[in-house]
Amino acid sequence: MNKHIFIYVDESGTLPDPKGPVIIIAAVATYSANQLILPKKSIKTKTGEVKFYNSGENTKKNYLTTLSKLDIQIFALILEKRGQKIPDTPENFAAICSLILHDCLDYYQNSLVSIIFDRHFHKSSDREEFDEIIRKLTSQNITISHVDSLKEPAVNTADMVAGSLLWKQTGKDNQFYKIIKGKIAEEKIVNWKEAKKWFVKQKLARTGVNTHPNE
Repeated sequence: MNKHIFIYVDESGTLPDPKGPVIIIAAVATYSANQLILPKKSIKTKTGEVKFYNSGENTKKNYLTTLSKLDIQIFALILEKRGQKIPDTPENFAAICSLILHDCLDYYQNSLVSIIFDRHFHKSSDREEFDEIIRKLTSQNITISHVDSLKEPAVNTADMVAGSLLWKQTGKDNQFYKIIKGKIAEEKIVNWKEAKKWFVKQKLARTGVNTHPNE
C-alpha cells in the first residue's frame, strides 16, 4: 500500500509588487500531518497563530527549531521578479507553484499525495481554475485543498519557512533560514521568464494547448 504524503504550501512576497525582488513558494512535506501542529510553547503570539510577520524573534527561533527536528522535507522556489509587475491570476500562480510541485512529486513518486495550500484566492472560481491547471500538469493520485490557517495550523509551517527564505534572499536576516536549512531537499532559483517557459512547455506536453501565463 502506498504511503500518504501531506504537502503544505504557502508563499511570501507578492506577484504584482514590482518593488519586491522575489517571491518565495515553500512546501513542507510530511507523512504525519499531526506532527506539524506544534506545541503551544512554540507559538506565543497575541492571536495564538504563528505567522512569520506577526511573530517575535524568540517565537520564530523556537518554532523553526522545533520544526527542524521533525521528520519533514522542505522544498523551496525563489522566483526572481526583476522589477516586473506580474498579475496575480490563477494561471500565473499555478505557473510558479507547478515548478515546486514538480520537484515534490518527483521526490514522492510512489505516494498518495495531498497538497494543502494556505488559501491564496478568495473566489472559489479562481481556486477551481488554479486546481484544474495543477491537476492537468500531474499524473499522480493527488488531492488539492485550500485552507484557512486558523482552522488548519499545520499550513503555518510553510508560511514560516517561506518568510525565513524571503528574509535571507532580501538580505534582511538569514538566522532563521539557517535553522531549517538542513531540512531543505530542494531549493531552486528561477526568474519569471524561465518559469513561464517551463510552464508552457509542460502544459503543451500534457494537454497539447499552447497557452501563456499573463505578462
